[in-house]
Amino acid sequence: MTATNRDLVSDVAGGRFRCDLYHRLASWVCRIPPLRERPDDIVRLARHFAAEFRPELDGELGETLRAYLLARPYAGNVRELRQLMFRICCRHVGPGPLSIGDVPEDERQGDHTAAWHAGGFEHAIRCALAGGTGLKEIGRRAEDIAYRIAVEEAEGNLQQAARTLRVTDRALQMRRAQGGR
Repeated sequence: MTATNRDLVSDVAGGRFRCDLYHRLASWVCRIPPLRERPDDIVRLARHFAAEFRPELDGELGETLRAYLLARPYAGNVRELRQLMFRICCRHVGPGPLSIGDVPEDERQGDHTAAWHAGGFEHAIRCALAGGTGLKEIGRRAEDIAYRIAVEEAEGNLQQAARTLRVTDRALQMRRAQGGR
């Protein structure tokens, strides 16, 4: 069995690959499109790899992690996704689904914050400002929502939620003690 990412038919036509060798190898040709052409497979493959590396998690992925995986480019296709999932699984602590906090810092490519900078978030801020809400209150509400979502996705695991929020475990414990959910 052989595999390549090159278009051998074009290479044969252009004289960059031997015609006789191509016909020896090409008794059966199977073209698998890259992940960018089949985004529906990304989450399915990520769950499969997560279950392979951490069977006790049953391939559970948090909503923000799923969104990150779908927005991320995969130059290395399925191999790159598999390696990323391995690193995410190695960082995951405790029970609960894998979350965006499990993604290593050096894996967070590009500006994945663009999705929340526009659309619904911006509209909500405009409405709050139009209703007379001040910046301090808007910031507090955004923090409350981010905290609640991170703790929900981590299924109550404060260590994992803290990693997602990029704060200390102690900060979340103190917030919970002060009446934060």
